Amino acid sequence: MDPSNNQTLNILNDNYPNHILYTQYKNAGPDSTFIGLSLLLNAIGVPGIASNLLLIFVTIRDKNLRGPTNYLLALTAFFEILHQSGHFLFLAISISGINLIDYSTAIKFQLHSIFGLAAAQTIMCSTAADRLLSVLFPIKYNQLNIRPYLLVHTLLAFSSGIWMSINVINLSNKYPILPVTGRVGDLLVLDMEIMLQFIMLLCAFNVIFYVLVWVVVRCFYPSNSDIGVESDSQSRLLKSLVLIITIVIGGFVINSVCRLIVNRFFNLNDIQNWYVSVLGGLFLNIGASAETPTLYIFSSVYHKSINKQLKYLFCKKSQNNVISVIPYIHNNNSTKEGMIGNKLSNKNILNKQIIIKNCVNNSLTKNIKY
Repeated sequence: MDPSNNQTLNILNDNYPNHILYTQYKNAGPDSTFIGLSLLLNAIGVPGIASNLLLIFVTIRDKNLRGPTNYLLALTAFFEILHQSGHFLFLAISISGINLIDYSTAIKFQLHSIFGLAAAQTIMCSTAADRLLSVLFPIKYNQLNIRPYLLVHTLLAFSSGIWMSINVINLSNKYPILPVTGRVGDLLVLDMEIMLQFIMLLCAFNVIFYVLVWVVVRCFYPSNSDIGVESDSQSRLLKSLVLIITIVIGGFVINSVCRLIVNRFFNLNDIQNWYVSVLGGLFLNIGASAETPTLYIFSSVYHKSINKQLKYLFCKKSQNNVISVIPYIHNNNSTKEGMIGNKLSNKNILNKQIIIKNCVNNSLTKNIKY
């Protein structure tokens, strides 16, 4: 018997994910539930992609955003764009009515999303470590050679992304026809559950780092100190970072708690478990889309910079449109000659008036002298 047929039979038993989903929805035509969930996921993801693109653009354009933290935030935005762009496949598969595709096929379109998801979580942890270093060793931190320092953070992020990409390729080679819906979360099954554990570990480090930052600031940098390392803008930036991390970690915690409660207290079938997984994925993507709005609201530096660049993008275009609408002026030689003649005649009249005025003044002067 063909090994692929054996694998198909094994996949359709209860030991593999999405087996009931596969039998009920594979090639069943467009389904309102699938389409609705894919639209909802992209309704969160598309604004997130746009806002993350804006953050990258602002960081490149604004010379005031040249610090290590600004670079790390922009890099996080780039990786989140890679992550969230993978949701388009879920929408396309749902609208087509195919509903499920092979794991190996999905990887061809979503490998960059797995890379971006792992790298984004890693760089967020790097940002937390960066903030901790800035308050622990402020003098040495300000004297850092910024390029090698940021290169280390970048390599760590790329390494984690490559590591998870290799893992997902290995799983694809092991189970090439495992059915998935095209949702990024469906790829994190079986051997790829290690990615969820890896992300939760990074979330734990994030919490530890920011708690240490708070302790150091409270204990070693009193509010009335003249040498405190945090200005008002830096304090706002730190609050923004803490809020971003809280939203992201909250999404993962809600997702994990939901799965734990459901698996422990409810006997749900394969399809119902998939719905719970999609619900958790919505919270995760809210966190992925929250970086730029949070910085805009709570960081005065980013608020000012984003407003400036938005004016550059939109007001400049409007201004160009206004300038381009110039009324037509009939241009001929007779008109020009008439205008020149009028100017010369006016100039002659003015000169005559000046001469007459000078003569009168001279005469008056002479009369006074005499």
